[in-house]
Amino acid sequence: MDDGWKLKPVSAVLLLAAATLSSAIAWNALIHQKHPQMAGLATATAAATGDLVVLKYDPMIQQAQREMLALGVYNGPIDGVNGQSTKQAIASYQQLNGLPQNGVATPELVNHMKFTHKVQAAAQFTGSIAPTTAEVVAAPKPQTTVIYEKAAAEAAAATKAKEVSVKKVQVALAGLGYKIKKMDGHISAETRAAILKYEMDNGMDMNGAVDKTLTDALQVD
Repeated sequence: MDDGWKLKPVSAVLLLAAATLSSAIAWNALIHQKHPQMAGLATATAAATGDLVVLKYDPMIQQAQREMLALGVYNGPIDGVNGQSTKQAIASYQQLNGLPQNGVATPELVNHMKFTHKVQAAAQFTGSIAPTTAEVVAAPKPQTTVIYEKAAAEAAAATKAKEVSVKKVQVALAGLGYKIKKMDGHISAETRAAILKYEMDNGMDMNGAVDKTLTDALQVD
């Protein structure tokens, strides 16, 4: 055979690489055309490092992208891929609505977006008449925020009730002649000393605490 028709090893490798790259590009284009929701499953090769980067499709991310696009805070593709532009859009939405800015899409946040979208759509439907203050409906808070606020309110109520009980004990002890100058609902060293003295005088277990045994003995609620 004529040497002019023989392929050198280097040329053969280059032709094989070009064919592989062309096949990958054609397959990726076909996937984007027929199944855009699966675009996030495609793989890409990082040119700088040669590492394999896998873009994962997340239906919740896709919902968030769709809602943010309708709300005007996102202008990227609806591909379900949690890229940098998506994270920045989520953080912007959280900032605009007074939510913790972490750029993370959760079911609660997506529901928040849907509710906000419905409120905006309703406002546009009513025409140019601006809603009054009484007609403005606040978007629902994320469940984690509601739980935190409820727990904080319960803790504050318990603290207030404890202060009232301590103050009643202080007033009762002062009325019995025990030395308590400051009756502010807080168990100070002076208050604890008065409680211990009262318990000693009445043959009670000495613990210096405001408990049911003490309040029953002093006949305070």
